[in-house]
Amino acid sequence: MAKPKPRPTIKPPGLPKSLPPAELPGDDPADGETYAQIAYHSLDLTDRILARPHFTEVSFAQVTAAQSRFHDLRMEDVRFTGCNLANAAWPNLACLRAEFIGCRLTGFTTLKAEFRDTIFRDCKADLAQFFQAKMQGVRFEDCPLAGADFREADLSGVVFARCDLTNTDFTGAKLVGADLRGCVIDGMRVGPNDLRGAIIDEVQALALIRAMGITID
Repeated sequence: MAKPKPRPTIKPPGLPKSLPPAELPGDDPADGETYAQIAYHSLDLTDRILARPHFTEVSFAQVTAAQSRFHDLRMEDVRFTGCNLANAAWPNLACLRAEFIGCRLTGFTTLKAEFRDTIFRDCKADLAQFFQAKMQGVRFEDCPLAGADFREADLSGVVFARCDLTNTDFTGAKLVGADLRGCVIDGMRVGPNDLRGAIIDEVQALALIRAMGITID
């Protein structure tokens, strides 16, 4: 039997060891502006609407951007720690080498986003929407994702480690090489063809068979 190919290593954000704190109002995010090598702490962006902001080599700690609307946001080498992004809508997001650690992402919405080399760790992401997202080198660790929407997303090779996928919708998603082992999948919505190539454990396989109304005798 051929050995499975080793999973590519996710590249971490290329952040300097220390970053100068953002100085407001000059570093207050604005439309079409680029912000580089700075640290935002406890910034309140609730309900803010921005178009085409760009962040590179930036850290965000305890930042609140709940219900924000960021259109065509671009980010490279960024880290979000303990941030509140609940019910934020960031369509057409482009995210490269990023970490989301201990963030609140309940109801977070992004459409047709691209994530590369991105880790979500200990993030509450129930009801989050990743419709038609493209994810390459992405890992979700210990994340409650109940009711999340991954419809028509390309999740090839994505790892879901110890996540709650209760009632999560994977309809039409590409799951080739996606690792779901050890996750709670009660009520998960997915078609037989959608699961082609996905990695699941024996307990999950039996649960899916029963959910399809198939009796094992």
